[in-house]
Amino acid sequence: MIPCILGIALVASCSNSESEQSNQNTAVESGPAITVHQQEAAIDSAMQHLNANRSKEAIAITTTLVNRNPNSAEAQEVHALALIAEGWRHDNSGNPTLGRSMWEEALAAYIVSCNQSTAPGLLQLSTAQLAHMLGDIPTAQMYYKLSHENVPQDARASFFLGQIELLNSQWEPAKSWIVQSLARNPNEPYALLSLALIEAQLGNVAEAVEIANKGCAILPSEPNLRFIQARVMRLAGRPEQALEMLMALPKNIQDSELCQGEFQSCLTAIESGN
Repeated sequence: MIPCILGIALVASCSNSESEQSNQNTAVESGPAITVHQQEAAIDSAMQHLNANRSKEAIAITTTLVNRNPNSAEAQEVHALALIAEGWRHDNSGNPTLGRSMWEEALAAYIVSCNQSTAPGLLQLSTAQLAHMLGDIPTAQMYYKLSHENVPQDARASFFLGQIELLNSQWEPAKSWIVQSLARNPNEPYALLSLALIEAQLGNVAEAVEIANKGCAILPSEPNLRFIQARVMRLAGRPEQALEMLMALPKNIQDSELCQGEFQSCLTAIESGN
């Protein structure tokens, strides 16, 4: 239930005219070598296409760009962004196989970009997130750890490492990573609820309840947090209270398979007197 949010920010200026954009589109196609100005113009044009949901046009530019200048970390990164957007286009059009193929190409481009960049910390985070989405957990873990080391103030890599361990019921490693995440961002509610769930699984129920209450107080109307809090309460030996919390959730969450399973676990605990 804990979300693994994979966000790709596509930010660029859209102030150029159509004629200027046309010139940019062909900038990398003329001449035997690419100049810094040509690369900047091509990247700007590709980002404009991405912001306008024109991933096919963006890929046409970035493919030429990386072919002409394969040693540019920036070109490889923008190529990865274009491939990710094209992957979503195929996935949303009912072709998930082709979509996944695009994402796998994007992952390869991200890895090349990481290897070429002089400051790859956030690139490593993006690489890890894409690998995580693709289910390539070893690659995700490797790049999350690199990002955690290279971006000392960022709490996200350690949070996602904690999620991987949590979903595998590896409670002690999960706790270690979540504690490190909270050391960087002590008031992140999903990290707090993750720690509460881990503490409950480890049998530290008093600490679990306290941490869950603290996390929910930050976002009191967030139903996903309330769901995790209900699970913590059940694990803490309070199934009646957990059931009340579940009954207060929005209907779409109550109807989910995960919530229905939690309902049944609460009822079973109540019937058995635990």
